[in-house]
Amino acid sequence: MNFPDWYIEERERARLELKDVKKAKYGLDLSLQEYQRKGRKLKKGDNLSVLNKHTQERIESVGLRIDERERSGSHLQQDNFNTYLSLLPKGVVVMDTDEAIRKFPWLKERYFKIMPKHLNKYATFVNAYSKGGVFVWVKEGTQLELPLQSCFYLQTSNYVQVPHNFIIAEPHSRIHLITGCASDKECRNSAHIAVTEVFVGEGAEVTYTMIHNWDKDCDVRPNMGIKVEKGGTYISNYLLTSEVKSIQMYPTAILSEDARANFNSMLFCRGKSQIDIGSAIYFNGKDAKGEIKSRALILDKSDVSMRGKLVGNKRCQGHLECRGLILSEGAKGKAYPDLSALKDAELTHEAAIGKIRDEELTYLMTRGFSRDESASMVSRGFISLDIPGLPPTVNKYIKEVIELTTKKSI
Repeated sequence: MNFPDWYIEERERARLELKDVKKAKYGLDLSLQEYQRKGRKLKKGDNLSVLNKHTQERIESVGLRIDERERSGSHLQQDNFNTYLSLLPKGVVVMDTDEAIRKFPWLKERYFKIMPKHLNKYATFVNAYSKGGVFVWVKEGTQLELPLQSCFYLQTSNYVQVPHNFIIAEPHSRIHLITGCASDKECRNSAHIAVTEVFVGEGAEVTYTMIHNWDKDCDVRPNMGIKVEKGGTYISNYLLTSEVKSIQMYPTAILSEDARANFNSMLFCRGKSQIDIGSAIYFNGKDAKGEIKSRALILDKSDVSMRGKLVGNKRCQGHLECRGLILSEGAKGKAYPDLSALKDAELTHEAAIGKIRDEELTYLMTRGFSRDESASMVSRGFISLDIPGLPPTVNKYIKEVIELTTKKSI
């Protein structure tokens, strides 16, 4: 079955627009034409255990379970090819985005409706050249008790992975999606350029936990737009565990009446990583509430910018918190809080960049801990965020990752 005419025309138009497209406002500028997009077609597997041991280990490092226990379903995309999709519970549709565009004519009305097509060169690039991606459709009233897991695995050098993802939660549905993104240790000079559009229906709840474990040669640009209807809830949990060449992301949520949005980010910034990460919430409906919390451990020669934006257009409550802990002489950290409000909007913010205080280390060292052990303990306490609503197994896994990553970082 071929793509519909509207989609073919859209891609052709976007490819012409790429010639004059504007640069992204934040982050390092990438020359996207240098990467290959096709690559070697990969075979589909019957389960995740058929993957080689190295790939399994990398996938497990970003929150996926190879045995699929305590998961409602699984999806895997390697490079630009969807290679695995498990059976799914009733009321949930998951498929390759390309297949969904062919199958569902109504998807035209959702296509780039939250994320502007001309937001930056990366959004336009996805519009022009996207391949694969995951389409998740949770039908009205369906409530999944266990998380759905999805992985985007980058394994070919000099390659660009270009997924366009959709998450559609109909009214009064509930889903928790764990998305792990990782690269093969042999993958060099590659990029992950993505667009994800999230539609949270009236009274619905979407929890989106994203864990990244890239290689130091990878450039990463995940663009995301979220629309939350009346009484809906969107919770984002983001964990960066590895050095990366550069990453820039700025997920933006638009809230209707009584809607909620929470963004929680935990960043381990190492090596020569160039990191520009932020979130934005637009309170467009009365009595909406939202919170952005970011924590960063900044080491080596990494350069980190943390951004947060709250725009109160109606009566609302919002809080923004950005904190960075600098642990190396050559590391840099910056925070950019941005608040704007009309009458009846209550918006607050906290921002701090600094180092571990000597008195904290001294206190722990007088109790028998070494200087490194003391620094590790302080760092673990700093980076940990209390994230309500996560399944116990997922919360336990995130705490284990924080523990191990902190020990390696200090």
